[in-house]
Amino acid sequence: MTPAGAQLRWHRRWVALGLAIMAWTLWMALRPDPGITLAVPEGDKLQHAVTFTCLMGWWGNVYASRGARAWAALGCLAFGVFIEFAQWLDPPRDADAFDVLADAVGIGVAALLLRTPLSRVLARGEAWLASRGRG
Repeated sequence: MTPAGAQLRWHRRWVALGLAIMAWTLWMALRPDPGITLAVPEGDKLQHAVTFTCLMGWWGNVYASRGARAWAALGCLAFGVFIEFAQWLDPPRDADAFDVLADAVGIGVAALLLRTPLSRVLARGEAWLASRGRG
């Protein structure tokens, strides 16, 4: 298993996949009707929080050091702000500061989860594949 703070064996692949996930997130955010709604009050905010929990969780697994995770958190927040500006420029979507707040809540939730064994999901996946001769 990769020691804490060490680079993952497939680091470039994980980064590429993370960027693809962000591109998909941006595409979904800029579609006129993404077709995903939650039938709960403030379901849109819940979607933002869950999405950014996942994004930060991903990048927090790719970059294990505390400093790198702080930069990842800022990057994720900047990405959320970028999405809102892009929606503001792209009717019929609209920008909402509370969406950015929900993004920040999601990033905070991920920061807490990254203090658990969930912080090593990618490293464990690599170790599991390596133990089966696939890594």
